[in-house]
Amino acid sequence: MKQYIIGSMLLSSILLASCSLDETPRSKFSEKEAFSTSKLVYVNTVANVYSSIGNGLYGSDGGSVHTFQEFSSDASMIPGRQGDWVDGGAWQNIFLHNFESSVSKYNDVWNNLYRVIGLANSSIDRLNKYLGEHPEYAGYVYELRALRAVYYYYVMDLFGQVPLVVSSEVSANEVNQSNRSDVFKFVTSELAECIPHLSDSKSQNEGEYYGRITKAVAYMCMAKCAINAPVYTIDDTNPTSYSAFVGTDKSGKATASEEQGKTVSEMGKNINITLDGETRNAWETAVYCADQIASLGYRLQPSYADNFIVANQNSVENIWTRPNDCVNYKIDDYNIVRTLHYNHGGAIGYQGWNGACSSKQQMLVYGYGTANPDPRLKLNFYTDKDYMEETGKAVEDGATGKDLEYMPLAVKVDFTATDDPHAMKCSGARMKKYEFDKSTTQQFSFNNDLVIWRYADALLLKAEAEYRMGNKAEALTIVNEVRGRVAATPRTELTLNDILDERMLELAWEGVRRQDQIRFCTFTEPTADRFKGVTHNASAGDYNDDTQGYTMVYPIPYAVLNLNKKLHQNPGYTKENLNFI
Repeated sequence: MKQYIIGSMLLSSILLASCSLDETPRSKFSEKEAFSTSKLVYVNTVANVYSSIGNGLYGSDGGSVHTFQEFSSDASMIPGRQGDWVDGGAWQNIFLHNFESSVSKYNDVWNNLYRVIGLANSSIDRLNKYLGEHPEYAGYVYELRALRAVYYYYVMDLFGQVPLVVSSEVSANEVNQSNRSDVFKFVTSELAECIPHLSDSKSQNEGEYYGRITKAVAYMCMAKCAINAPVYTIDDTNPTSYSAFVGTDKSGKATASEEQGKTVSEMGKNINITLDGETRNAWETAVYCADQIASLGYRLQPSYADNFIVANQNSVENIWTRPNDCVNYKIDDYNIVRTLHYNHGGAIGYQGWNGACSSKQQMLVYGYGTANPDPRLKLNFYTDKDYMEETGKAVEDGATGKDLEYMPLAVKVDFTATDDPHAMKCSGARMKKYEFDKSTTQQFSFNNDLVIWRYADALLLKAEAEYRMGNKAEALTIVNEVRGRVAATPRTELTLNDILDERMLELAWEGVRRQDQIRFCTFTEPTADRFKGVTHNASAGDYNDDTQGYTMVYPIPYAVLNLNKKLHQNPGYTKENLNFI
């Protein structure tokens, strides 16, 4: 299973592992040897970069892109459970928007992203030296440039203004900071130039391009850039640069405003992107990219759950996944064990850390506790005692001797010694999205490929873009197509907030929520879970009611600023609110 790319990645890892820390692969193998066959060229350039991705996008215990997209949003949280999971206030501070650049998680995600960028630069430079004699290597160069663009998309999204390094001859510690709008232009122009040269193959299927950047993956990244263009084209010059995206709903419902939505929609109409020989505005580009992905053969998988089963490499919906194989190419995924109650995990042969869970806000959107909850609630979350479908019997809560029962609406930021111990152990709906792999003996590694992007996301981006262009009937049709797959009741009308809700219902736990909230102007709004004066651990700060918008980008990690004195901190962050040590 999954032999082609995993075998190449494994070989690449072995070659790298044979070197000491102060050596490079080149010091063990001459350049001539490393490029003596087409397979070795692939292994020493392309596969070398892919094998470094690991769980930096999804699955790590702290410094992954997924962590920073989910746990700062209104959807997911890691509450303090009478001291458990407090971790110096780190998780509560992320959820309450007290971003601390001295905490290692920020440095980890920065380093994970720039490590892949650096390896891509090195491989591109090496390949370019041989293009004169070997023009057949050009395809590898375009693929690596596209992969590098995807990673700059992530860096730009999280940190805004960042150093733009495109050569292995230049260190990231020596480069000036680029404006966010310049990074956006770089990413979109690189993708536009590379797409015609990328393979039409399906990246999610086993074969030569399994897990690699193909046309569909690049179109999806371009769609993401286009839909977020009103945010990405703003230069972060002062703490109020993103004030247009500061929400106005202080009721705790975090509702997307149609009035603010009109402003964002007008912004997108005035941003142009050139792709495949034609210039379109941001919304037209998002629609075009979704249509191109469909033309490459992607569609909704008939079964929602099949996108996340152990053998999900056969999905017709997943656009880009991280191939995972417990034997040949193992990627640790802490998200599953981190969410399960100790005794739930133990009953099915896994660990359970009783940490991450859904917020109350998300459960309210899903309609938990109502007569007609969204059908995707059962597909995405464990609630009440439905874990017994796997365990066959009830397990204890680990505190009172009562049966474990997940309590979605009992969750809160921090539980103290005076709180009900049963609620403390059981609070919060838990992630259920990925099928449990009963074949693995690993605690943190499974054979399910990790889903990064899928076609349902592309469809909902298209629906949003159509809505923002005034085509509400078309947007409604698309949203109901996605809802129809799970037999959800069709919507009869549509608002911006409905689209935002639909993205939560469909894409829960897939690392898109923070980005969506910023674009829909709800990221800075209080919710049922977080508000000024909310109970929190003494090691964390109160909810940061950001009325300026500076928290829409994360602070540059303190360690990075120390290494490169040409960089400056993102506006709005001060020594005091960053808790410098």
